Amino acid sequence: MVMQRALKDKAVAMAIIGQAIIDEGAIGVDGSITVSYTSYENAYNLWKIANAWGLVHPLRKKLYKTHTKWVVAFKAEKREEIYKYIGPLPDPRKNKMFRHILRNPRGGIHKGGKGEVQRKILELLKRKPLTIREISYALDLSGSTVRKHLKKLAERGKVIIIGVNKNSLNKNQRTAHLWYLRHSQC
Repeated sequence: MVMQRALKDKAVAMAIIGQAIIDEGAIGVDGSITVSYTSYENAYNLWKIANAWGLVHPLRKKLYKTHTKWVVAFKAEKREEIYKYIGPLPDPRKNKMFRHILRNPRGGIHKGGKGEVQRKILELLKRKPLTIREISYALDLSGSTVRKHLKKLAERGKVIIIGVNKNSLNKNQRTAHLWYLRHSQC
């Protein structure tokens, strides 16, 4: 009964999708929004509802050593539409992540001068070790941009990975690398 309503009423569909994102969703610094289930039935039902409204990619299967996960991945061009229906999210961390991926990326003529982004990254890392996500939020840059600059800085010996973010409140971010200045840079 709920399935039929969700397939005919977009507000019902978005309520179900929003709850799935809140409960089981992952919002990546790269802009991805996914919901994963070990139950094929749960994943398929969510996918069917979201697909009826053109919001998702094909359902994916991820094989692990001990189990299988079914992944519902939302289309990048539909993120803003989804947020307008379901946002703001009650979890402040997830809401911050969602809003970050909706921002208008800086680029083109608004870019800083040569080396400006790397200088800002080094300034941030002088204070304390940070993850790519934290740097991305602080500088309002995409995760891929931050990753590219950190790689260049690491190649030049300016930054290193000093561990993982074990103390993160968000379980799926506890394996994120912590970046910091090399001791000679301090």
